[in-house]
Amino acid sequence: MIISGFEGTCLNARTEALIVQQGIGGLILFERNFQNPEQLIALITDLQSLVADNPEIPPLFISVDQEGGRVARLGEPFTKFPPMSCLGRANSLELAYRFGLGMGKELHAVGVNMDYAPVLDVHSNPANPIIGQRALDTDPEKVACLGAELIRGFYDAGVIPVGKHFPGHGDTSQDSHLTLPRVERTRESLEQTELIPFKHAIQHGLEVIMTAHVVYPAWDAEQPATFSPCIMNDVLRKDLQFSGLIISDDLEMRAIDQSLESIPEMGTRAGVD
Repeated sequence: MIISGFEGTCLNARTEALIVQQGIGGLILFERNFQNPEQLIALITDLQSLVADNPEIPPLFISVDQEGGRVARLGEPFTKFPPMSCLGRANSLELAYRFGLGMGKELHAVGVNMDYAPVLDVHSNPANPIIGQRALDTDPEKVACLGAELIRGFYDAGVIPVGKHFPGHGDTSQDSHLTLPRVERTRESLEQTELIPFKHAIQHGLEVIMTAHVVYPAWDAEQPATFSPCIMNDVLRKDLQFSGLIISDDLEMRAIDQSLESIPEMGTRAGVD
């Protein structure tokens, strides 16, 4: 299954071919696809209409990176939510639920059915150049509890939340958009910090998880989590008993230096859906 980006603010022949001829499973929206809510509703309606007449094909995943703070692809008049670190400072389970519910209702109203949120990374490295305020907190237990409420809010709004970036991007000192980071923690440390929020989220109904393009030598010294059978199967599937959908982070990021031809086989072998 492929989730693809696309150009334009309305359905075009190239995007239609991706769906009808190549059978992709979904699309991701960026700023380039959005003008106003009315235009977005029309676009998503046209996209879904391409599979609506075939009962054997499920509706497309129409997804977006809408976290709040600096990661928000849909601008005004969508609400400008603060970064998720504000929820950590407030430390209110009710507020976290309302945050997910409110954001989810806005997305659902225009036809978006999947959001790449919440960030379940623990902000354990102050020098981290990419996570920072995107993380809920530095305390894994607090991240776990607040993250579960965000997830509940999204589901109640009719939007599928995607917990990210498994098994944890919070302790990196490099940006995986630019290079391949490494987290040099022991296995015990990883289990006691990075995995806590994901384990809790899985136990509270999280059905979709996004992988991190990060190397964790304690588990796999060679491959980033996205392409590591040990991390995807042994840790996520077996140890954490996750039976849901595994989605990779963006495969055009510079952390991924494999050839395009090898990526599908490597991802499938590791367990990415």
